[in-house]
Amino acid sequence: MKNLLLNISLFFAATVSAQNVQTFTLKELPTKPVNELLTRGMISGEQGTIGYFTYKKGAVVPIHQHINEQYSLITKGSVKVNILDKEYIVKAGQGIIIPPNVPHSFTALEDDTIDIDFFSPARKDWIEGKDNYFEKK
Repeated sequence: MKNLLLNISLFFAATVSAQNVQTFTLKELPTKPVNELLTRGMISGEQGTIGYFTYKKGAVVPIHQHINEQYSLITKGSVKVNILDKEYIVKAGQGIIIPPNVPHSFTALEDDTIDIDFFSPARKDWIEGKDNYFEKK
């Protein structure tokens, strides 16, 4: 009986896990033009969000902050990241981790810069379309 219960629980655990599996291709994510110099693709799971940014030189993500821990990996080009009073230059193959609730901004230093970001927890503001820090004030 014990083995039967173990097999049943493993079956249900595998079934539930398989239902949550998502596959994706970064370049095929639905994208949204944030402005004329920046586009963003995204995908979210229950615990996190991946953002796929394509920047033209001079594109700016204005200063903002969020509850999410942010892991940014530059795979092509380079960006200047301002965090509080410090400036970081992050080049292709490099990354930066930004703690939750810390004000920061990004500026692209090259055309066709690619920035892959992971956020935990999931970016509810993006999912709900409430990320208004790109709007001109």
